[in-house]
Amino acid sequence: MWDNESERIGKQMCTPRGYKLHGISDVLGFIGLLLFLGTCGYLGVKSFSGSFHARLLWLLAIPVWMGIVGSVIYRYSWTLAKRKGWSYDYEKREASWMENGQLQKFKWKAEPTAAASPTVGRQEVDGQ
Repeated sequence: MWDNESERIGKQMCTPRGYKLHGISDVLGFIGLLLFLGTCGYLGVKSFSGSFHARLLWLLAIPVWMGIVGSVIYRYSWTLAKRKGWSYDYEKREASWMENGQLQKFKWKAEPTAAASPTVGRQEVDGQ
């Protein structure tokens, strides 16, 4: 979960590939959770109908495997960001990283808008 739009968009600007991997890991985790719940339901139905066999327990390995793969992808996405010197200041709500030898900073600045307006904020990148 992201603390702020500054963190999310800052990671996307720092490492687009890492950001995409982060999204893939979230999707894998969600699918794994749904598969885990579905598998437990399936095994419960099999148990109540009297057709449960212990060999069906291997089905639980699929969502567990998906969770592990998602976790590895998630950690790798943050490793890509850390390689660029990624940091996030929770007090200032500002993301920063190094790009081409220069410190890049990003802070989301929300603008007050009308409820019907699709524009919610603007982006600002500072290169020093």
